[in-house]
Parts: sequence; C-alpha cells; structure tokens
Amino acid sequence: MVDQQKRKLQVRNRDEFLKFLDALSKINESCILRIKKDGISSLVASVDNTLILHAQYDTECDFEDTINIPDIKKLSRVVDTINSKELTFDINSNNIEYSGNGIKFKYHLFDEGFLTEPSINLDKINSFDYDVSFNLTKQVLTQVFKGSTFASNTNKIYFYTENDNLMAELTDRARHNTDNFTLSIDKVKFDLKPTPINFDNIRLLTNIGNTFDVNINTQYGVAIFNSSLNNIRLKYVLSSLTQ
Repeated sequence: MVDQQKRKLQVRNRDEFLKFLDALSKINESCILRIKKDGISSLVASVDNTLILHAQYDTECDFEDTINIPDIKKLSRVVDTINSKELTFDINSNNIEYSGNGIKFKYHLFDEGFLTEPSINLDKINSFDYDVSFNLTKQVLTQVFKGSTFASNTNKIYFYTENDNLMAELTDRARHNTDNFTLSIDKVKFDLKPTPINFDNIRLLTNIGNTFDVNINTQYGVAIFNSSLNNIRLKYVLSSLTQ
C-alpha cells in the first residue's frame, strides 16, 4: 500500500463488480487489483500459464494504488451479502472495510509484494497482426460443451475452416481411435488450418457479453478472446497447442 490513510473505493454497480471478480477467480484464487483514477484492473494466469486474463472494471476512483487479494471467491461471497447497487469501501493499509445497509465486514489483504503478476507484455500481444477473426456466441459454446460429454477423452478443441465454414472439433489428432465431435460455427471468408487449443481453458472463460470476439495470430500461435459488458472488459490470451 502507498500509505496508511483510508481511501474510498467507489463501486457503481455491485453486480458488475461481482462478475469482474468471478471472472478472475476462475483463473486464479488470488490477484493483484490495480486501482487507477478511471477503474480497476487485474492480470492473472492459470496454474500452467497457458491462459492469461486481463480484466478491467471501469469506475471512478480518487486514488491510485495496488492491493493484494488473497482469496477472490471469499471477497465475492461477502460482497454478495450487500443489498445495494452502489458500494463504497474503505481501503486501509492491510484490509478492506465496508459498513452500510446493516452490514459490516473487514477483509484482510496480503502484504504488498506477496503476489506477483504474470510476466506477459500485453502491449506486444496487442501489437500483433491477427490474420483470423471470428465470433463465438454463447449458443455455439453451449453446443460445444454438450458435445464434450460425448468426446470426453480429449482436452483439445480444434478451430479450422472447411468448404468456407468455420469448424470446431473436439478430438485429439495426435492419438488414434479418439472419439470426436464437430460443429459448424459459421460461414467465413478466410482459411484456417487446424489450430488446437486446450479445451479445459475454454471452460474457464467467462462470456459476460454473450459473444466472444476471437482473434488468432497463426504465426505465433496466439489466440485472443475478448468479451465485454457495460463497464467490464475481459481479454483472454491463450496459446495454441501442438497437434
């Protein structure tokens, strides 16, 4: 923490803030929240570093600092007890305090420097040329998830084009006699060779806006999944797998 005095953190929409925290908690149990004048952001990675999330929640803050959250889900649970749309938290040297609407709580923080952020250069990732772009709707993902109960012996999903159609296939092309499930997503005007992504990582994505904007750099094997809703913006960075 920068100093010992109390600062006020304003949250304009409790439900949005909970969605922001929920997205982070699916990737990692802890996080560093970066508080700036125009909002709160966090960068987290999965245990194996194959999935990275940069989450942004737009709100107005009267100070700038970083706070180390030990247990994101625990914080979410206590925030969920507050029956109010707009929230104001006191940010102290080692805890977050709330008092209002008949509820009081104090949530203790990790010391500064206890947590570290993933070593990824987002500016470099953003500067890549993405030669393939498409949308993935919640309806399509629901169909894929249903199909995964059949193709349960694989953790890979392949995106590719076939006869001007974008396809999603659950299989493992590196193994023989693997059950597969294939879904035609949409008509497209680009060509994409089979690009495998860890399906377990796809399960961890939070589709808050009902649609993912997907961008793939085929040269470096990097896929970006973007989703946004009102004041929340989620950017997932995934690495493609070998065949």
